[in-house]
Amino acid sequence: MIILPQSWFDKYCTALAISFVSSAALTFLSIHLFRRLGVMDAPDERKIHKAPVPRMGGIAIFIGFVLPLLFMLDFSGAQEGIIIGSFLALLIGAADDIWRVPAHFKLLFLFLITFLIWHFGVVTNLPFVFENFRSIFNLGLTMLWLAGVCSAINALDHMDGLAGGIAAIASFAYLAVSLQTAQWVWGMLAISLAGSLLGFLVFNRHPAKIFMGDSGSFFLGFSLGAIGIMGGWSENSIKSAVIPFAVLSIPVMDLLYVIVNRRVEGTTKSIKESIIYCGKDHIGHRFCDLGFSQVNSVRIIYLVSITVSVSALVIRQTGHFESCLLLAQIFLLYFVIFILMRHPGQEKAWNK
Repeated sequence: MIILPQSWFDKYCTALAISFVSSAALTFLSIHLFRRLGVMDAPDERKIHKAPVPRMGGIAIFIGFVLPLLFMLDFSGAQEGIIIGSFLALLIGAADDIWRVPAHFKLLFLFLITFLIWHFGVVTNLPFVFENFRSIFNLGLTMLWLAGVCSAINALDHMDGLAGGIAAIASFAYLAVSLQTAQWVWGMLAISLAGSLLGFLVFNRHPAKIFMGDSGSFFLGFSLGAIGIMGGWSENSIKSAVIPFAVLSIPVMDLLYVIVNRRVEGTTKSIKESIIYCGKDHIGHRFCDLGFSQVNSVRIIYLVSITVSVSALVIRQTGHFESCLLLAQIFLLYFVIFILMRHPGQEKAWNK
């Protein structure tokens, strides 16, 4: 059993308090500042909010995340790379919030950031490819993974408190594995991120007073994706890759589902269009179609995320057979959800 040293326990408590308070305070200020500056998310037929809401709350989340780390942590190359990369992802997201950056430019920028943090050692380390191509393979996989998670978190941010809550659950899951594996530094990053998200959620829960915007979703996607590939979650490289995928599986599976479903139903005419299309067909919308309120839809998705994350934590300590059973359990759970998402629905419950 791993026992958290007292010095690290004190650091964790301090980091959680600083990140929560600073994020909550800055989010409160951001509501009034962005409203005055006109940085607002206007309602339209593809969105469920009925009045303009300030966005770009991701800036407050990022500052809350990074403040305790700057004062309390000596960075290694990988942690420094993740913070720099997350900041750059925040910038491209903020630019999109203000000026609407084309999708292909955002993707290129994310690839360039991934290439930059590769020099800090932030890259996947899967061993089962030819040795001469392993470095290129892992760099390419890292690019796809980080860009995919950024897109998935961005797509999940379609309902009050949803993306922020799922990101907080993922952060606490990373913290739990960090404690299991005595990786105290990665635990600091996880608890600082969790605290900043909790502070933001004070104002982002339904009815939301502010949205995180693309600045927040890109920062969260990049940071959660990068921490996921760098934590030595298991001595088994396959399990080490499965754990972050399972922890982040709600946004990933939601994005994959809507991409495929849009093509099957003929809503879009290409994969690219399916990815960038904005519509009321994501997991939160589908649960509302079943008659659940916004609040209860978000709660159900939270519970699914917690369930899958617990299974991911258990996988680290199980044998091959038991791990396969847990993975089968996760896939069956998502299969049930996909069946529910295919339900045509009888009632719109956006405003409940």
